[in-house]
Amino acid sequence: IHLDQVLVEFTCKNPRPSLPTEWALCGEREDRLEVLKASTFALVIAPGDGQLVASAGCGMRLFEALEVGTIPVVLGDHSKLPYHQFIRWSEAAIIVPKPRVTELHFLLRSLSDNDMLAMRRQGRFLWETYFSTSENVLNTLLASIRTSIQVPAAPIKEEPAHEIPHKAGKLAGTDANLADNGDLDLGPVETEPPYASARFLRNFTYTAADTYRAWNRAPGPFHLFPHTPLDPVLPSEAKFLGSGTGFRPIGGGTGGSGKEFQAALGGNVPREQFTVVMLTYEREEVLMNSLERLNGLPYLNKVVVVWNSPKPPSDDLLWPDIGLPIVVVRTEKNSLNNRFLPWDAVETEAILSIDDDAHLRHDEIMFGFRVWREARDRIVGFPGRYHAWDVNHQSWLYNSNYSCELSMVLTGAAFFHKYYAYLYSYVMPQAIRDMVDEYINCEDIAMNFLVSHITRKPPIKVTSRWTFRCPGCPQALSHDDSHFHERHKCINFFVKVYGYMPLLYTQFRVDSVLFKTRLPHDKTKCFKFI
Repeated sequence: IHLDQVLVEFTCKNPRPSLPTEWALCGEREDRLEVLKASTFALVIAPGDGQLVASAGCGMRLFEALEVGTIPVVLGDHSKLPYHQFIRWSEAAIIVPKPRVTELHFLLRSLSDNDMLAMRRQGRFLWETYFSTSENVLNTLLASIRTSIQVPAAPIKEEPAHEIPHKAGKLAGTDANLADNGDLDLGPVETEPPYASARFLRNFTYTAADTYRAWNRAPGPFHLFPHTPLDPVLPSEAKFLGSGTGFRPIGGGTGGSGKEFQAALGGNVPREQFTVVMLTYEREEVLMNSLERLNGLPYLNKVVVVWNSPKPPSDDLLWPDIGLPIVVVRTEKNSLNNRFLPWDAVETEAILSIDDDAHLRHDEIMFGFRVWREARDRIVGFPGRYHAWDVNHQSWLYNSNYSCELSMVLTGAAFFHKYYAYLYSYVMPQAIRDMVDEYINCEDIAMNFLVSHITRKPPIKVTSRWTFRCPGCPQALSHDDSHFHERHKCINFFVKVYGYMPLLYTQFRVDSVLFKTRLPHDKTKCFKFI
């Protein structure tokens, strides 16, 4: 009636050996995958022997379906899917008792497009994370044993920061344009010396009661790229970081102070600072000016300068004394990926990634920090960008035009949690980092893909800024036409790696009601304000 296309083959070419009560696999793997790529659902019939809860044939059918993003329909509720005690398979597969086979068509048609997309994405995640390679399979097995006996994961490594010696010059002055906040009250201004974020050096609070929800969902608030399989991370509602990063949960802390704006920073962490990570390459004068502008910035813990140039700083270069540590880190090669390495010199959860030519006022930085404290699992930044679908060429485009809608914020001026630096550097597919190195471009797009993939939330843009370049600075690479062509290619390549487009659109922007923002009349209707 509905003209649904259903493929049923009654002949079996080159049947593989199977159990007596099991449906045999037919044909070559490549041929089966071609059929599955064109399919929405794949039928997996459990063995007829009720005592047999799993078989190699069913496992192969299941994994092939997950690999190409087809939704497995398991006929037979007596079968046990892999790691069923940890994985909520109902979010990636449809399990139907055999007596209800006559209702199968109705059940499948009752699924909405959004539900099918979520199930296909979840199935692909399960396959990539736990079953795609021999290494993943072994890690999954070991992690499941560790999870069952409640042994914490090993601490993840940090990138050692090999510091370049440098000498401080004169005491940095305070730029009146940066320090003058007008009538804007930033709230409490901290006068404490630098201190690190609290760390959990061990974690024995993880119990078997947590394992079921910890493994299951991705996307959603769950981590899609565990350091080792089964190590759960819930960026918005975690009780712990099971991956052993040493930092407190992204969403944890104490609150309830009931204080007004001027008396507290907001958020759920009473005391907190942030670290500025600044990438630079052979622009010493621009770098020195940018560092000097950070003098007197509240809640700044330290500045980590990632020296991407193969040549060391000039011997006669005098670094500004801003009253806080400036750590100059030597890198092994010139790579934009170095921006997101989890340097051991970064001792705070909050990172402000900023370009050496970015020009932000102190009040803007403080406001961005306040917003990030209220949304610790998001990228919170200033310049917004968005992706768009090119109907004519059937591909994705990168767009930097002014728009009411955005799906990315540039990490040349953005706050994010240090945990995402671990994921970017050690867990995100290597092919993405390789493309960043090939084009010397797109690292900010890659980080937006990663965070949106994990959280299934868009970034948060703050203030009305659409650019942040300092006046008079040398022209940036982003002004070259090839820069945008490369970013188009990056977006399409990243989509292939992830298997779908993880970026999400938003028209939401956060502004303080105390900001004196002057917007053109025709733009004020574009955004929702808080």
